[in-house]
Amino acid sequence: MKTIFLGTGSASGIPDPFCSCEYCKKVRELGGKNLRKRSSFLLEDRILLDFSPDIRTQIIENKIDFNNIKGIILSHTHNDHLDIQELIKIKDSIHIFINEASYDWLNTQIKSGIKPKHIAKLAERTQHLNITPMKNFIPFEFEGFEFTPIEARHTGLNIGESGMNFIIKDRYNSTRLHASDTGVYSEKTFNFIKNYKLDSVIIECTFLDCNKNNVDHLDLKSLKKVLTKLESFGSITSKTPIVITHFGHDPMKTHKEIEELVKKLQFNISVAYDSMEYMTSMSDKIEENL
Repeated sequence: MKTIFLGTGSASGIPDPFCSCEYCKKVRELGGKNLRKRSSFLLEDRILLDFSPDIRTQIIENKIDFNNIKGIILSHTHNDHLDIQELIKIKDSIHIFINEASYDWLNTQIKSGIKPKHIAKLAERTQHLNITPMKNFIPFEFEGFEFTPIEARHTGLNIGESGMNFIIKDRYNSTRLHASDTGVYSEKTFNFIKNYKLDSVIIECTFLDCNKNNVDHLDLKSLKKVLTKLESFGSITSKTPIVITHFGHDPMKTHKEIEELVKKLQFNISVAYDSMEYMTSMSDKIEENL
């Protein structure tokens, strides 16, 4: 299951372009893995998970042929995960999946984003955007994958919307939890996940060791709580590959500092960076079962 991490930062990105604090100055000088665009992922070169405001740069830097993109699966409607103005500039037919609670909202936003002089041709200009609603805990198939949306502990721009995370299965039955954005799951969501043996996990850790008491995101303590609970179910083991992403400005940590921090959690955790290519394979699954 090949995944490219197009962006591994939270809403402000790192560095924050509007910030001149010592941390932002430092990461500008360091560059490399310390520079983080807003969150988006490319699955098997043909499915986007979220559609960030940095999508144009991400496409160019990663030499992505957008003609190969068949669909966009949206976790929620926050601006750093869904840039509607860029979405309506897509020219060719594409499938867009969104929480059923925000299906009407997205259609309204697309309409309001069209220039007034083009409103008369709204249907013509948007007919290639094939928008499909998703329901929590109801799987659907797309491009050889099975996606099961699960209820995240996270809000969206649309009133009444909860964010979605995803359990993803490929054609080899390799199973991944894709969890960005979320806080600690509800018991309902945990009880659903316990039915799955996960071969890999991609999960956020926005605040790291910065205690924000924010229920919509994870820090190191709440991340450990989630992973420990998944381990207690047998959904993961201490060897299961876990990649953390979606880092915020406030912890003020460099990539190397994050790598040192996660060593304390006693799980098999890697730290994502922009343009990182991550591959899980059948050999990983066999090794996990040894």
